Amino acid sequence: MHTPHVTVLGAGLIGKAIVHDLCHDFAVTVVDHSPAALEALTHHPCGHAAVDAFATGALESVAAHADLVVMAMPGAIGYKLLERLVRMGKRVVDISFTEEDPTELHELAVEHGAVVIPDAGLCPGLSNLVAGYAAAQRFSRLDKYVCYVGGLPREPKGPWFYRNPFAAASVVDEYTRPCRFRINGEDVVREPLLDAEEFEFPGVGPLIAFNTDGIRTLLRTLPQVPTLVEKTLRHREHYQFIRALQQAGFLTAARAEAFTEVASPGWKFERGEEDITVMRLLFEGLGLDGAPLRLHFDLLDRYDHEARLLSMARTTGYTAAAVARLLLAGGFSEPGVHAPEKFGMNAGCYQAIMAHLKTRGIGFTSDSA
Repeated sequence: MHTPHVTVLGAGLIGKAIVHDLCHDFAVTVVDHSPAALEALTHHPCGHAAVDAFATGALESVAAHADLVVMAMPGAIGYKLLERLVRMGKRVVDISFTEEDPTELHELAVEHGAVVIPDAGLCPGLSNLVAGYAAAQRFSRLDKYVCYVGGLPREPKGPWFYRNPFAAASVVDEYTRPCRFRINGEDVVREPLLDAEEFEFPGVGPLIAFNTDGIRTLLRTLPQVPTLVEKTLRHREHYQFIRALQQAGFLTAARAEAFTEVASPGWKFERGEEDITVMRLLFEGLGLDGAPLRLHFDLLDRYDHEARLLSMARTTGYTAAAVARLLLAGGFSEPGVHAPEKFGMNAGCYQAIMAHLKTRGIGFTSDSA
C-alpha cells in the first residue's frame, strides 16, 4: 500500500507543528536552508533536506516525488516558490500569505493539474473556513463579518510586550500593508494600525484591536456580504509602542527593513515561554429562518506543554495539516487555486477539517443573539 509522501518547506516553529501532525501517518521530508532548524526536528520520524529551495533545481528535486507539498515559508518569498510548484503540477497547501495574489495562478494551476489551497493557516485560513461555513450554512443573508485575532505572549514583557513565532518580516508586513476591506457595500482600503478599539476576551483581559490586511480572498468569494473587516489583537502596551514608532516614521518603506532587523531578536520566544491565541469571528445578518441573527465563534488556545509547541504554531500548522489530510484522502481534487473558505461552504470538507482540529484540542465555542 502506497504511503503518501509530503514535503514540508520550512522548518521554523510553524513547520515544526506541521511535521508533528503529519509525520506519524505519512512519509514526510522537511526542507530548510538551516541545518540548525532541521536539527530541532531530529526526534521526529521524518526525512531532512538542508537545501536552499531557490538554488537551481533544488525545489524540483526535493518535491519531485511528493504527493503533496506544504509551504511554511515567509510571505516575501512564497509566491515564487508556489509558481514553480504549480508548474510541476503539485498539490500544495500554503500558509505563506504572500503580498502577491495567489489566485492569479489559477489558470496556470488548471493547465498543469495543480491543486493549490493558499492562505491555509489560522487567519487567513481557519477564519476563512468558518466564514464560508457561516455564509453558506448558518445565514440566509450575511450582512457583516468581522474577524478579531491575535497571537500573544501569555506574560508580556517590555519593551515590546510581544513575541512572534513567524518571521519578523511577516509581522512588519501586517503593520505596513494597506488593508483591503468592504464596508457598507463599498470596497475600501484602510491604513494598517488605525481604527483602534478596546477589546475584551474572557480569561485574557483588555486588548487593542486594529486594522490589518487579512480579508483577501473573501472579497471575491463573498461578494454579496456588505461588510468584511479584519482586526489584529495586541496588548495595549505593544500597540501604543508600535503606533508611536509608526508615527515617528520607523515603519516607512525606506526604514521597514532596518526596523525588522532590530525587532526580530526581541520578538522571538524564549525556550519554554508560553503564548495564547485569541480569535473572535463575528457574524450578523438573517438566519435560515429569516430572523435577525448575530453569531460569534470564539477560540482560545494555549501553549502545548507536552509537544512543546506554541499556540500560534499549533493553530496555524494544524490547520494547514488538516487541509493537507483532506487533500491526501481524496476529499478534494479539483485543479486550480482555491480559497480555504470554499471548504467551509462544503459541509463534508468543513466537518472533516474541524474534526481533525478537535483531536488536537483546537475548537470554537459559539453563541448567538
